[in-house]
Amino acid sequence: MKPPTEQQALKAASRCLRQEAVTARRISMGRSHFVFTVGLKSGESVIARITRHDRAECFAGFAYWRRQLARVGVPVPRVLSMDLTGTVLPWPIMLLEQAPGDDLCNVYTDLTAAEKHAVADDLLAIRHRMSGLPPGPGYGGIASYSDLRCHSRWSDVLWEYFTGAIDQLTPSQRQRPAIGEIRRTIRELRPEFERIDPLPYLIDATHQNVLVDGGRVTAIVDLDELGFGDALYPLGVARAGLLARGPEAECIERVAAPLCVGPIRQRIFDLYSAIASLKMLSPSPLSVSGPPSAGSPIATRLWTLLDFFAAAAAHKE
Repeated sequence: MKPPTEQQALKAASRCLRQEAVTARRISMGRSHFVFTVGLKSGESVIARITRHDRAECFAGFAYWRRQLARVGVPVPRVLSMDLTGTVLPWPIMLLEQAPGDDLCNVYTDLTAAEKHAVADDLLAIRHRMSGLPPGPGYGGIASYSDLRCHSRWSDVLWEYFTGAIDQLTPSQRQRPAIGEIRRTIRELRPEFERIDPLPYLIDATHQNVLVDGGRVTAIVDLDELGFGDALYPLGVARAGLLARGPEAECIERVAAPLCVGPIRQRIFDLYSAIASLKMLSPSPLSVSGPPSAGSPIATRLWTLLDFFAAAAAHKE
């Protein structure tokens, strides 16, 4: 897909919202869609998300889950307008209200200890509110409760994440000891995974897509799918994402603590962080931004985290 231009986003926003849009700026908020901040003549700002036609169902999923999550008190942006037909642009477009703040990973190092605790408390409260939603029809990410493209076992979700990532690696990268350690640990812990119920969790609310402003969580901004399974998994992703950028992830460790009691659950948390590190390093056909460039500080750190967490997950007490 050829990237949409800022001028196209500007014209589309004006047409969808029926008011003049005067500025548009591409931002790097999403990996799967093209995202723009659009300024209106009224002085307000909105978010424009543009995607490929084969990903249009993501926007329908966003609107669906936004309604479900708002009902139980999860802070999510309102959908202002949406066109999935290609009438306004050659691609599907969604306009959202702009919540204040920035991704957790972008502000984390500037937060005080007290603010990190406040963010953790907000995330714990959001997770509690998620319990107001029914269990899913299966495991993994789905666009609605009627979406039956889910897995029958949680271990199948992990296996899909793992094999999808290693398929994108070079032959030499696949020979790293961490790859074998992850493979063996998934198989070994399968009986533990069979005990996990298909309960709802925010699949993409990790180190990204959690907006923080003034030391508090203001919104969850990526709702294309809701996940069902182990709520510890996105916390493993968030931990890896923060550690790839800084020295600690204590905020996420605090949120994970109630779900991470005992050595087996700690190994599972480490496994999730290992899989997440691997996925962040692997190119994805659905991504518009790609993985960090080879040799960059984040990529180098992710390889180190992959090795560390894979070894920790494989270690038996």
